[in-house]
Amino acid sequence: MLRTLFIALISTLAACGQTELERTSAEMLSPIAEPPIARCMNMGSALEAPVEGEWGYTVRYKDLERLKSAGFDSIRLPVKWSAHALETAPYTIDPNLFDRVDEIYGWADALGLKTIVNVHHYNELNEAPDQHEPRVEAIWDQLATHFAGAPPSLIFETINEPHTNMSVARTDALNERLLSRIRQNHPDRWVIWGTAEWGGLDGLEAATPDYDPRLMLTYHEYAPYKFTHQGAPWGNAPRTDVRWGTRRDVSRMLQSLDKAVAVQTRTRMPVFVGEFGVYQGVPVEHRARWVRTLREGMEERGLAWCHWDFAGSLNVYDVDKEAWLPEMKSALLD
Repeated sequence: MLRTLFIALISTLAACGQTELERTSAEMLSPIAEPPIARCMNMGSALEAPVEGEWGYTVRYKDLERLKSAGFDSIRLPVKWSAHALETAPYTIDPNLFDRVDEIYGWADALGLKTIVNVHHYNELNEAPDQHEPRVEAIWDQLATHFAGAPPSLIFETINEPHTNMSVARTDALNERLLSRIRQNHPDRWVIWGTAEWGGLDGLEAATPDYDPRLMLTYHEYAPYKFTHQGAPWGNAPRTDVRWGTRRDVSRMLQSLDKAVAVQTRTRMPVFVGEFGVYQGVPVEHRARWVRTLREGMEERGLAWCHWDFAGSLNVYDVDKEAWLPEMKSALLD
C-alpha cells in the first residue's frame, strides 16, 4: 500500500515538473509579439513637471495633430503623479490631474495615436524605497481603477528610471507587484516594464521578468552621455565641443542595439527604446547625425522607439517659432 502511494506521488510530481517544463519551453519557442508602437514621441517638460507649464511647455491638441500628420503612431506622456497625491494613506491622487491626462489621452485616441502613461520623476522612491513603495503601489491601484475599460490604445509603463536604492532586484520585485495589480483590471493591456540603473542598457540586461505576452521591456539610450548631454544645466557634461560620428562611435552604438535585441530574443518579449535624444545646445547637424544613426539602427533591428522629446530641451519642434527643426524631423522620419 505504502509502495503504491509512493509511486503515485512520484508520478504526480514528475507530471507537474513536465507540465512546468513544457510551459516554459512553449514560452521560449513562442514568437516575439509585434509591439503596438513603432515611432513614438515623448511629450516631455509638461506633466513631468510639478505643475504643467512650469518647465516651458504645455501639451496642445495641435501638437498631437502635427505628430500624427508627420507619421508618428504614439506619444509617451511622462506624469509626475507623486506631486499630486497625498503623502499618507490612501495616497489619493488629485482628480484634476486625472482630468488633464484624460483630456490628452482623449485627443490622442481620437487622432489614432497610442498613449503611454507612466509614473515619472518619483525621486523619493529611489532614495527611500521602504517608505515609498506602498505609495507607488497605491498610485498604480488608482491608475488601474481609473482607466479600467479604456481602449487598447492606452499603454502603461510602471516606473521611470529607478536608481540609487532601487537595485535591479528591488526594481524587478516592485515591477512584478505592480504588474500583478494592473492585471486585475487590465488582463490584456500592453504594459512596459521600467528597468533599473537609470533605465540604462545594463539595467535591461540584468532584469529577470517573467514572461507575459503583453509585456514590453524598455531602456533609454543616451550614450555617450558626454556628447548627448553636453552643456545641459542639469547634467554633468559641461563641455560643448564634443563631437560624435566616427566609425568607432557608430560601431559602439550598433553593438548596444544588438545587446538589446539579444535581450528580446532571450525573454521572447519586445524591447522598446523609450527615450533617446541630444540636448538642444549641441549644434543641430550633430544632433541629427546621432539621432538618425540610432533611429535607422533601431528600425533595422525591429526595435520600437520614442524620441525625447517634442518641445523640451532635447526638442524637435520650436514652440516660439511654431516650426519643426527640419534637420531633426528628417533624422527621425526620412
